[in-house]
Amino acid sequence: MKIFLISIGLISLVVAYLAFSGPVPSPIKPTLSPTPIISLSIAPPLQSIDFNHNGKTYRIAWLAIRDLTSLSLIPNFTQKRTAQSLIDTKECREMVSGGFYTTDDEPTGLFISQGTTIRKAIPNALLNGYFVINEDSVVSILQSPPDGSVRIALQTGPMLIQHGIPLNLSIRDDEFARRIGVGMTTKSNVIFWAIYDPDNTGSGPKLSEVPQILKKFISLSGVNLLDAINLDGGSASAFIRDDFSLQELTNVGSFFCIR
Repeated sequence: MKIFLISIGLISLVVAYLAFSGPVPSPIKPTLSPTPIISLSIAPPLQSIDFNHNGKTYRIAWLAIRDLTSLSLIPNFTQKRTAQSLIDTKECREMVSGGFYTTDDEPTGLFISQGTTIRKAIPNALLNGYFVINEDSVVSILQSPPDGSVRIALQTGPMLIQHGIPLNLSIRDDEFARRIGVGMTTKSNVIFWAIYDPDNTGSGPKLSEVPQILKKFISLSGVNLLDAINLDGGSASAFIRDDFSLQELTNVGSFFCIR
């Protein structure tokens, strides 16, 4: 009887092996988007400030551009390159993700790169501002499309600070996410920034909170922002300095490149 039971057991094992064994599945093909990385309790980079807002701790890191001739706007709607690839090929020394794009891989409004117009302005209540650098490398943040020829123009939004005053925002379906933006100072320098959760670099404040966060930033840093506007944030955002890097998790539509 014992021998019979052992035989039955062996037969069952063979049947199970034949039933569940099969060809080894092929490996999943990698995508163009980088693997999400959560940074826990990393030391704050230079030119950054930690602060509390509405019971949450956030960090803002910034990048000041004084030589505006070194700044360009690179379209990436169909090329779908990563931020790091621009650094690795030495096309950019530092870079920040740019504006929004549609599901058809087109800019959502005015987009001028190195004097070439890729798309004209489109009225939009949320994307209500224009970041502009003219041919003489003078920066401005406008509420209407620029007149005349310019080297760089990006329609984006919403506006966050106007004439030194933080604006009140009402955002439908507002969510916590990493925020990227750009502003001009009273000395006509360009400031890019990233606001994020230091314990989870993919997260950050609600968009409606950013104007008041920037007010705190001005007070703590001494950087006098005259005007400021929001850029694409969340997973489609990147911010790379010489000493610090926040990588995108999904494709970025355009990049501000600092050479």
